[in-house]
Amino acid sequence: MGYSSWGSDTCGYNQALLEQEVCGRWLEFSAFTPIMEVGPTKNLGFWDLPREPKYDATLIALWRMYARIHERLINYSHDQAEAASKTGMPIIRPLFLVDPKAKAAWENWWTYQYGSDILVSPVWEKGVREQQVYLPAGTRWRDAWSGKTFDGGQTIKVNAELYQQPIFVRAGSKVDLGDLNKEWKESWDIAQKKPNLSAEEREVKDWFAKNK
Repeated sequence: MGYSSWGSDTCGYNQALLEQEVCGRWLEFSAFTPIMEVGPTKNLGFWDLPREPKYDATLIALWRMYARIHERLINYSHDQAEAASKTGMPIIRPLFLVDPKAKAAWENWWTYQYGSDILVSPVWEKGVREQQVYLPAGTRWRDAWSGKTFDGGQTIKVNAELYQQPIFVRAGSKVDLGDLNKEWKESWDIAQKKPNLSAEEREVKDWFAKNK
């Protein structure tokens, strides 16, 4: 579209159903776009949803984890934005842009590079727990979840549990996403501890409920 820096209103607008899987996968995708923002506009959070579970520990854990990854990439994203300004190369790069001679690069449309050194493959269908990922030729790619390294120029199948968006880092890159498995466990454990509202917080919550 000609825009280098963009994002989406993650999880939708007023009439959005805020389904757990759709919203969770959307959070994962948004973490690897220049602008990550959560879009529901009903004065609601993942701890106060209009459906069960109202306190959605899974979405809270996903939000924490992927927001932290997005923040961790702030310098990398800034560098990619500067490159886009100077060269016109977008931050979000469809695979046919980086490997145009490969038929699989055109067919594997859901996978893209986030800048020069990160490749992500968002899961866009509910119930999917494995993902076909084409790795661009000319380099090797390290799976950020398993640590395994693969040659580019091939399509591989990887695990894609609900918390596990397929992410690869170009071999030799300085990008450090951290231990994603440890990050998920920590986020999950934190999200299980639902805080108790104080009297003042309950009063604010009741006010918003009455004045939506």
